[in-house]
Amino acid sequence: MTEMGLRAHTVRAVIHSVDDTGAEQKLETSSHVGGRRTKVPVHWPFGFSAVVPANGAVTHVVANGGDQADLYALPPSNPSAARLGGLSEGESCLYDSVGQRVWLRGGRIVQVDVHTALSVQVAGALVMQVAASGVTIQGDLSVSGDTTVGGSVVAKGDVKAGSISLEDHTHSGVKAGSDSTGGPQ
Repeated sequence: MTEMGLRAHTVRAVIHSVDDTGAEQKLETSSHVGGRRTKVPVHWPFGFSAVVPANGAVTHVVANGGDQADLYALPPSNPSAARLGGLSEGESCLYDSVGQRVWLRGGRIVQVDVHTALSVQVAGALVMQVAASGVTIQGDLSVSGDTTVGGSVVAKGDVKAGSISLEDHTHSGVKAGSDSTGGPQ
């Protein structure tokens, strides 16, 4: 008798739908014939949130203190939806159902794989967008160190090297004909 009571504390359940609109994510689940439950809260670890693709998703439902009226669900999984496998020991990966990922690769590389674009926002404003067509940065760019450009550079404003303006500089030692002048000032 005690054995059956303990066994009923945690059961595996099929997820039918996910409601992610409130402060708590809620599931509609069924664990056995007649065991369909709605509004079962999911206990996510702090700082992480996800919505599992419901088709094929499962979870474990826990009865608090053995009370079937007081259920909660562990974070759900969906074995049929693009789980990233083959990680090495010590690696972690955050991924979605279409294969996008942020992969912490063995303390050496942080790899970000996206399908269309990677966006960075600060205070709700887009400051950088990376896409296959290029990188767009909104705001000032400060570079410390050498810069190598493999193509042309187009500037919509003046370009300065130290205090010398490309648009408004003068030359010393100007001579007529094909003679060279002094350097820009």
